[in-house]
Amino acid sequence: MWATLDFEASGLSDQSYPIEVGYSLPDGGGESLLIDPLSASDVWQYWDEYAEHHIHHLSRKEIERFGASVIDVCQHLNQALGKYEHVFCDSQWDLFWLGRLYHAAHMRPSFTLTEVGHWLMQENGIARERFQHALEAQGPTKHRAMDDAKQIRQAISHLVE
Repeated sequence: MWATLDFEASGLSDQSYPIEVGYSLPDGGGESLLIDPLSASDVWQYWDEYAEHHIHHLSRKEIERFGASVIDVCQHLNQALGKYEHVFCDSQWDLFWLGRLYHAAHMRPSFTLTEVGHWLMQENGIARERFQHALEAQGPTKHRAMDDAKQIRQAISHLVE
């Protein structure tokens, strides 16, 4: 049994931070959580206007107002995903943002996040390009975390089931 996870972030920089996380579960369910940057133990300041206006369409004001604390988000993810043997993402960036999120909360994840391209090749002999094609066949990504996590899940399912 496996789940998928995706992040949206303040930008694509080593100073960026997660602003939304979403996951998709084997039963097709899932959830998306906005993350309040003001609740981080370290200072999260980097904000990419291009990402806001052209990628995820989430404003900093919106995530500060409606986002959950980093601790609440980490506790939620641990409870929801800790029982799965595999939790997959489709980018090294997601691994980076997971680390940044849990570091800010002074917590550890109860699950291991694995980049799907590495797992597909190691466990199934499937090249990452085939995953990319399966992902692209579903249409453009919405750049909202739960929707993208569902697309990742569907692409993996297409290849391995």
